[in-house]
Amino acid sequence: MKSFNQLLAKSSGLLSQLSQHSKLLKQIEKIFQESLPTPLNQHCYVANLREKTLVIHTDSSLWATRLRYITPELKQQWQQNRLMPTIEQIVVQVRPSI
Repeated sequence: MKSFNQLLAKSSGLLSQLSQHSKLLKQIEKIFQESLPTPLNQHCYVANLREKTLVIHTDSSLWATRLRYITPELKQQWQQNRLMPTIEQIVVQVRPSI
C-alpha cells in the first residue's frame, strides 16, 4: 500500500492535481483579500477557479452587489500581478454562512 506522500508525489495522479489546485486557490485567496477594501474582504472568499473563471462566494446579496460593482477594477488590477493567473470572468454567488 502506498503512503499519502507517495500518492502526492506522483505528478500525474489525481491527488497531486488536487493538491496543486488547492495551493493555487490559497495563493489567489491571499491576493483577492488584499485587493478588497474593508469590510468587503470580511464577507467574500474564493470558492474555485475553473479555467479562467474565478468563483467568489459572499455571505449576503448586499456584499455580492458591492463586489460585482468593483469586479472590472479588480480584473484590471490583477493583470499587473504576475502571481495572479489570467481571470477573464468573475462569478459571484451568495452562500450565507450558517
